[in-house]
Amino acid sequence: MEIETLSGSPRLLRNLNERAVLKRLLAEGPLTRMELEAFTGLSKPAMSELLRRLEAASLIRRDGEKAGSFGPKAGLWCIEPASAFVGGIDVSVHGIRAAVADVTGRTIAVSGRNCQPGERYDAQERLVAVIDDVARQAGISPLEIDQLVVGLPGIVDTESGNLRKGQQLPNWQGFHIPEALESVVGHRRVIIENDVNLVALEEMSAGAAQGVQSFILFWIGDGVGGAAVVGGKLLRGYTGMAGELGGTMVPDRMAAPGEMVRMALLEDLLGPASIERLVDEHGLEGDGSADAIAKAATGSGHAAFFADLSYRVAAGLTGAIGILDPEMVVLGGAIGHAAGRRLSRGVISILKTLPIALPQIVPSAVGVDSVRAGAVELALDHARERLFAGGSAARGQP
Repeated sequence: MEIETLSGSPRLLRNLNERAVLKRLLAEGPLTRMELEAFTGLSKPAMSELLRRLEAASLIRRDGEKAGSFGPKAGLWCIEPASAFVGGIDVSVHGIRAAVADVTGRTIAVSGRNCQPGERYDAQERLVAVIDDVARQAGISPLEIDQLVVGLPGIVDTESGNLRKGQQLPNWQGFHIPEALESVVGHRRVIIENDVNLVALEEMSAGAAQGVQSFILFWIGDGVGGAAVVGGKLLRGYTGMAGELGGTMVPDRMAAPGEMVRMALLEDLLGPASIERLVDEHGLEGDGSADAIAKAATGSGHAAFFADLSYRVAAGLTGAIGILDPEMVVLGGAIGHAAGRRLSRGVISILKTLPIALPQIVPSAVGVDSVRAGAVELALDHARERLFAGGSAARGQP
């Protein structure tokens, strides 16, 4: 039997070991030198040298001593939080919300600027002002932000950095964000992403879809949209428009056999104006549609309203479920979140009568800042990959 021998240069092996230690400390730290030796299989001298390099490169730091042992206490090591900073930005019709986090994922500052839907303003000036403010609150310079992710509603051209089509944000269409921010952050490591895609990432990281490899996020908020995750990865489609469900045609109501029905755009059934009319027609009361729906969802009344809303959501989901056969559907956005389990149960009751596989239908489990949080998560993924791949050598350590 032949034994394959894996070999590499000392520099490559050093880098791989550093990468493994950094990932371990990020996931499970603080850890002792002996615990890291057991994990990597490195000798005591080799591990001591590795830790020295990483500490000199300001990638790790000492973090006290391990309690509960006799004799000299073992020193603990952890990731240096300030080794990288990232920014996540949510741009919506209501304004801009930004956050800065360190490499461990701890949010250290938030900032924002509100606006009225339809308000005209200079997108570059507004965005730069928010970045300057959130960096100042974090106690860093904007030049220290290693990675930025900006989430916007609409069709995003991820290659050019433009919002290619966004009816909700006319101020931002055609605005080349990475180019505009280069003089502010000193680089073009700026990712532009659809807002619903970012919420899907946050659902996988901290929400209802943790551990789920295949799901659809159905979004009802300022608009209607969706995101599909297959095999743990976002499905973008050939043109990048995967998930743009608002333009799909669906029957406007459930019809009896032989009955004529009218086809309607899903946006016309679940857009903000349509939801507001539906709330008024059924006599729901509250401070806006989402608040009225949330109040109605706490009891058992308003059955006709939830039956109508459930049909509209089920009509929008049927085709996607039939094609993708997902494990789960997450109902998100302000309306999906407000309707909660009343809506989930209503959608299930309709879908189970159809000849398609029935996935789990659950309400969103992430907060109102899920776009911003998803942007931070995506920024962290990219910043950590660069940081760990470069290791101490990228910081000038021999």
